Amino acid sequence: MPQSASGRIYFPGLNGLRFLAAAMVIVSHIEQFKKEEGLPNLDHTTLIGTAGEYGVSLFFVLSGFLITSLLLTEEKMTGGIDVRKFYMRRILRIWPLYYLLIVLAFFVLPHFLEVGGAENVLKTAFWPKLLLFIFFLPNLALKVVPVVPFASQAWSIGTEEQFYLVWPWLLKRFRRFLSLLLAGIPVVLILGRKLLVVLCDRLAPGHLQHAGILLGRFLDTFNIEFMAIGGLGAWLLFENKKKILSVLFHPAFQIGLYATILFSLATGLFGHVKVRYLFNAMLFTLLILNLAGNKNTLLKLESKGFRFLGKISYGLYMFHPLCFYLIFYSSRQFLPSMGIALGNTFLYPTVFLLTIGMSWLSYEFFEKYFLRKKNRYTLVSSGDKIESSNA
Repeated sequence: MPQSASGRIYFPGLNGLRFLAAAMVIVSHIEQFKKEEGLPNLDHTTLIGTAGEYGVSLFFVLSGFLITSLLLTEEKMTGGIDVRKFYMRRILRIWPLYYLLIVLAFFVLPHFLEVGGAENVLKTAFWPKLLLFIFFLPNLALKVVPVVPFASQAWSIGTEEQFYLVWPWLLKRFRRFLSLLLAGIPVVLILGRKLLVVLCDRLAPGHLQHAGILLGRFLDTFNIEFMAIGGLGAWLLFENKKKILSVLFHPAFQIGLYATILFSLATGLFGHVKVRYLFNAMLFTLLILNLAGNKNTLLKLESKGFRFLGKISYGLYMFHPLCFYLIFYSSRQFLPSMGIALGNTFLYPTVFLLTIGMSWLSYEFFEKYFLRKKNRYTLVSSGDKIESSNA
């Protein structure tokens, strides 16, 4: 387990990987938005079409790896896991920006911006949507109510929060059988979803079937199997499983791993979405292990620029829909005539620069206030500085 001073761990390269995950989501959403607006786009290509789902999967795996690493280190240092302090750290890191976005999406932006349904946020199923977002069920909202412009990307934050809710308890209760737990969670969830589909098909139409369908929609976005796979990687590194790690860290294995990831991105390997997700989660875990624990990693993502971009990646993910909307609609008069090449040459730099600028302002003048308060609940910190930790 990479560790520096007592009570502090640092994994090189993960900030760079965090930024790349956000960038994949942004690229995918830009092309989707262009398609919806009738502009020349690349959304039909496999690489662009799968980039967003790969980016979100990578975020989930990263969360599972890092949170499991921190909790295992805390247990080793202190003899236990302080669940209350864990929850306070998560609240101070996630809630302020999440609820700021909810306020903007529900109460501010619909009055000023006209984009696919923004003006209808206040008219269509307002309270069901708002309550689902308030109680961290935006992933369920994505399945059962009309989309909320500028906040639909927050569905994955709901999944993350549901993961945080159960994870410290699982690690506390099943520490002795942790490897079996982490390997078993994906199996249980996959079989559970399949069983629920079968049961719903056999139930007569009525309240019971409706409840089953609703539960199935929730489980469809309750993707903690990805966090479990990332957690399994953290366990391998924490327990220093040398025989396994020596194989995973071998240069030939790394070359094969990176080639497989690129091939999967380019071809959408496996047609079934869930199978593709799980396969890529395993690939991403192996990638993270090499970046975080292999001194001879062939891929280098450790730099001052990547550390900065990784630090503000939460803002990049949350603010990018608003940023590319502003860019699109301030230039919509001449965009249709520019074509794909010229249009992308203009759009991508401006969207990324505006998103980075807005995310930096959010981090420096809003998020950091809460991150400093997080320090009092921190037993094991990660990152260059405690105040800049994204864990």
